[in-house]
Amino acid sequence: MAGPRPDARRRFPARAFVLLFTAAAWAFTPAASAQPPSVTPQKTMNSDWTEPASFASVPINSMRDHACMPANDGYDEQLHIAAPARVWPRGPGVLVIPVCVRGIVPAVQHPTLPRIVATDLETRKAYDEVAFEYKLPTRPGVEVDTIASSRPPRGKPVTPGMSVGTQFSTDLAARAGLPASPAKYEVYVESNGLRSNTVTIEVLPPR
Repeated sequence: MAGPRPDARRRFPARAFVLLFTAAAWAFTPAASAQPPSVTPQKTMNSDWTEPASFASVPINSMRDHACMPANDGYDEQLHIAAPARVWPRGPGVLVIPVCVRGIVPAVQHPTLPRIVATDLETRKAYDEVAFEYKLPTRPGVEVDTIASSRPPRGKPVTPGMSVGTQFSTDLAARAGLPASPAKYEVYVESNGLRSNTVTIEVLPPR
């Protein structure tokens, strides 16, 4: 009868080898590595640059809703703004002043862009700039019809008494070009001949 093959002692089943290697690895692994991996805490938004802190999460240059958006009172023509009472520069020369606007404004024949006005209470210098520019929303894969004949004629009279809703949030500092230095401003917005309430915003020195 033929004897065993000369290399029979050196053969080892692959599955048994894997199990043996895994057991050896566990035997030499320090006890600390058996603990579950630590979880890195999620970064939270820094809100110490505005008071109230809730204005720190206002979406800038947006028509999205937000908790700081002022509420309308009924259905008559009206315009409301809300803004933080105090703000601090977020960095050297970096100033952000979120302002939320909501209202029902007259529908006019030739509408103009809303404007935001800020007056320095000490120097009486007034900053008057466009508050917001409306843009058609875009979605991936969706094309907007821009054929001139598909638009309503601009010369078509507007029915008297018609009004439209408006809502947006903007950055007063960027729009008006305010300096990142201590000052106190009175601020309001105008849209289609309607003027909003006035709020006072104080810019404080960096923290």
